[in-house]
Amino acid sequence: MQEDTGFDVAVVGAGPIGAATARHLADRGARVLIVGPAEPPDFAGHDGVWSGHYDQGRLGHVLEVPLVAALLAARSIRRFGELARRTGVEFTRPVHSLAVMPAALDGGTPSEWFDLGRLVRNAEDVGQPVEHLSEARLRERYPHLTFEPGHECVVQRDAFIVNPRDLTTAELAAATAAGATLVRDEITAIAADGPRRRLTARSGTSWTADTVVVATGASTNAGGLLPRRLAMDTLGATVVLIEVPGPEAVDLPGIMYYKQRGEELLYGGIVMTPLRYPDGRWYIKCSGTSLLDNPLGTRDEIAAWVRTGGAEDDIAPALTLLRELLPAETAAALGPARVRPCLVSTNHTGHPYIDHADENVVVVVEGERGVMAADELGRLTASLAATGRWSDGLPHQLFRAEWT
Repeated sequence: MQEDTGFDVAVVGAGPIGAATARHLADRGARVLIVGPAEPPDFAGHDGVWSGHYDQGRLGHVLEVPLVAALLAARSIRRFGELARRTGVEFTRPVHSLAVMPAALDGGTPSEWFDLGRLVRNAEDVGQPVEHLSEARLRERYPHLTFEPGHECVVQRDAFIVNPRDLTTAELAAATAAGATLVRDEITAIAADGPRRRLTARSGTSWTADTVVVATGASTNAGGLLPRRLAMDTLGATVVLIEVPGPEAVDLPGIMYYKQRGEELLYGGIVMTPLRYPDGRWYIKCSGTSLLDNPLGTRDEIAAWVRTGGAEDDIAPALTLLRELLPAETAAALGPARVRPCLVSTNHTGHPYIDHADENVVVVVEGERGVMAADELGRLTASLAATGRWSDGLPHQLFRAEWT
């Protein structure tokens, strides 16, 4: 079935970045179509694409490497308040954000993302006050938490927990209020139709538009919608959820934790303050440790990964981490743990891709920072799609796509 063909831009993908792109395009006066499936009700029998934003909490801060990641996050976060007021959707709450890592030895750092000096300098460069806490000051400031000896941190006290589901709801609400058309379906093909592009959905419905934006996140290569494959990796991640009685049961900031003992890496990931999930229960969220074990290349592989429900073996390391980190009485009261599947992706340049795949198709994809920076990534993408040229002060070369 063929529907309305009067669109200037069609956005494929209704996650945080696609929704933000549609919102900024509609605000520019463009006639916008945005197509993406709703969140599946469960993953046991799932067949299809999946999104990493099916979650309740991500850190919103500027403790990022490289500098462009901190800048994109800062630009995006500055507009959060206006977006919430405009739509009536609250999607953030304040939190301390800690990046905890081993003290540098002989000038070395444990990881590019955990380079304390660069984190501090990047925050200063975007005008965000942060504080370096030595091991002694970390212990003094957070006496109820037991971090690995020999570790220090950078703390941003005015950071946020961003609810990815609610952020996406706000962006879509703003987009549709500004005139965008939202369709819950999955695009399976993009083809030339004279000077325009025709999009065909799984339902059989099709539309045409002058320009198409592909904003399908970690599933971008698996969708087969681009004329060539991006240089990016998609991985099946696991989220470990440990139940707690409520938000006051655990005094826990948001933590990026690179925990090392001697030469052994014990943990590298996120530990999140208690979050309320759709089942009404409160959970501490921890990154699973099996991320690199699950490379995914196709739509069927993604669907099969989702059906696993996540890696149960990731529960034990998360519980060990929390039992060492939290006070003994708090750790003893931790409830049952469960896992959820997630997707993450990494671009080979280390930067977001915002670029033309051909003259009528623009692609945007970011990996693990795609929630906190989504609104700014959407603004940049909307500008490129609407005008056909790059006009931001950041050089486009930073965002050029690499292809395989």
